[in-house]
Amino acid sequence: MNKIKAFVIAVILLVVVFAVLAGVKGNQIVMMIESGEQFVPPPESVSTTVIEQQSWSNHFTATGTVLADEGITISAEVSGKVKRISFKNGAYVEAGTVLLEQESGNEQAQLRAALARLTLAQQNYQRLVELRRDKIATQSEMDGSKQQLDSAQAEVDSLRSTLDKKVLRAPFSGRLGIRVVDVGADLQPGAAVVSLQASNAVRVNFPVPQHKLPVMRIGLPVSVSVNGGAVLVAGEITAIAPQLNSATRNAVVQSLLDNKANALVPGMAVTVKVTLEQPSDVLVVPATALIYAPYGDTVFVVEKAKQGEGLVARQQFVRLGASRGDFVEILEGVKQGDEVVTSGAFKLFNGQSVIKTDSPAPKYSTTPTPADA
Repeated sequence: MNKIKAFVIAVILLVVVFAVLAGVKGNQIVMMIESGEQFVPPPESVSTTVIEQQSWSNHFTATGTVLADEGITISAEVSGKVKRISFKNGAYVEAGTVLLEQESGNEQAQLRAALARLTLAQQNYQRLVELRRDKIATQSEMDGSKQQLDSAQAEVDSLRSTLDKKVLRAPFSGRLGIRVVDVGADLQPGAAVVSLQASNAVRVNFPVPQHKLPVMRIGLPVSVSVNGGAVLVAGEITAIAPQLNSATRNAVVQSLLDNKANALVPGMAVTVKVTLEQPSDVLVVPATALIYAPYGDTVFVVEKAKQGEGLVARQQFVRLGASRGDFVEILEGVKQGDEVVTSGAFKLFNGQSVIKTDSPAPKYSTTPTPADA
């Protein structure tokens, strides 16, 4: 009995101890909850700016391809071995410069024989003209002699034309490529010799989708750059294709550009920016004010607290448009005159009190020019 009584007393004591501990801890938890409800976090220091409206010039950007204003592959017109090559790879040549000569010994001999026959035909014809004047030669003899004279002249003209074709000349001024023939090579008609590109002026072709065609017109300013860098050449639209590609629904638009500095090379891919006529009024915020997230992009709008004094930050979802320099266009979510946080937004939560810092705000620009450190 004594053992049972002792066991019961021990159990009662344990229950009392646990009850006391539970009461103490419960009281502490209640006090912590009340303290947390009454706790007001200190205001965060932030930089702000007022949403403004800017007038942005409308631009259309596309990737274009540089083409020489005139560009051909010079090729052989008649068969014959290469006798002499008169140019250096990559050299600049003027129109009419001799580039290559083919062997022409046979044609030269044939021309001398044809010239002799032409001289004889001319003499015979002149003799018959005099005889005909004295009514000694017949009209039939005159016609036969005239036919022989014309045939001899045609043969001479044909040989001279062949000889001219055996001397390849630059049809226009430009820069040569790398030759693909050597001295002694037996060229056939159409065999390539070297490319010639007139690159002092270049054409840039770029695609324009059908919904953008109504705003395109000849004369609009065009600027060309490489990889989105500094503008290399400026020009204007010179031609718009009259039909669309049935697969892409794009039309080809062309700009003719001055390339005397040889900044653009035929075949180069470039970024083309067309400045359209009508500017757009847009609401913008600095890019530093935006908080990007998978569920939506937001900004913190600074406004007066509904209870008490001071300012609070309200997180607001926005829909973004184009970006230009340090600014991003806002399509929906805020209005002109709203004040938004530009620095320190990452440490805020919705409804948090804030104070505006006295630190000078950085200068934002649509055309920033950062300097290398």
